[in-house]
Amino acid sequence: MVTHPRFDVFFSLVVVTNSIFIGIDVQLNPAALDATPPALVAIQYFYTFLFCMELVLRALALGKEYFCGKEWVWAALDGFIVATSLWEVFVDTWYALVDDDSSSLEIFGGLAGLKAFRIVRITRIVKTVRLMRIFRFVLALRMLVHSILHTLKALFWALVLLLLIIYVFALIFTQIVNGHIRDPAVAPLPPEELETSMSFYGSLVDTMVSLFMAVTNGVGWERLYRPLGSISHVWSFLFWFYISFVFFAVLNVLTAVFCQSAIESAQNDHATAVQNMEANKEMHLKKLRALFSQLGNEESGVITFGQFESKIHSPEVREYFETLGLDVEDAWSFFKLLDRDGGGS
Repeated sequence: MVTHPRFDVFFSLVVVTNSIFIGIDVQLNPAALDATPPALVAIQYFYTFLFCMELVLRALALGKEYFCGKEWVWAALDGFIVATSLWEVFVDTWYALVDDDSSSLEIFGGLAGLKAFRIVRITRIVKTVRLMRIFRFVLALRMLVHSILHTLKALFWALVLLLLIIYVFALIFTQIVNGHIRDPAVAPLPPEELETSMSFYGSLVDTMVSLFMAVTNGVGWERLYRPLGSISHVWSFLFWFYISFVFFAVLNVLTAVFCQSAIESAQNDHATAVQNMEANKEMHLKKLRALFSQLGNEESGVITFGQFESKIHSPEVREYFETLGLDVEDAWSFFKLLDRDGGGS
């Protein structure tokens, strides 16, 4: 039963509706401190029952394979979700039977504090992670997630490259700005630009963060440019070069790398390739049925060699077979290839 597609579809719907329910609960009680309405508690317990039933059914049907097979991570997540759900039911039941001031709560080592902050309820957010499992039923979502995961390696090295570039320019700008501010022999910066310099160029880390924000729309780069322009036009041109180089060269190249990586991931995805093959197969079958219905007798559904030979050399038929990579120069050989029973039709 657990291997039937309807079983997966049903519990996928359970996961989706449970995620929506969690959102409603958080909307009504954001701090997780107020008492939950009885109706929501009943719905919560119902979902707990369903998750427990799913875990038990899968464990009984699959045995060790469920916990030690290819999807052991999902099995561990299911077990964690069920455990936290049962713990929450226990906490709610205990507080419904025992007053908060009762000394019997001391045996749980601060359970009253747990009641106050509702830490266990926060773990319910983990249930929404199970939404990832339904991606295998929606090919478009599966392809997007697979492509994103495939680009993580490229993302890491892209961030390393960007960090190195920012680090080099930050070393220059930090020394220039702070050296100018502390040099009594030069004219001081205007008060507004001095404040900007101390905020964005006060330390190496501040400068790196500022340069990163300048190319990611975190802050207008004009504010970062003005102190450098007041110090020297050389540093203002260097800042322009940094913005142009990172924005037009580095980021565009990184975008191209990500796109290429995502395309390769989508092409190499087994499920996507299988579905594309099935779609192409169905399309070609429909075209072949329509084609052979024109070649033969639509009422009998039979094509004789005479009918086949008379129409096989028509431009429309030849062009279609050429798109399939088939050479129909020898009509008789091609007809015998199609005529498996040797009946001549």
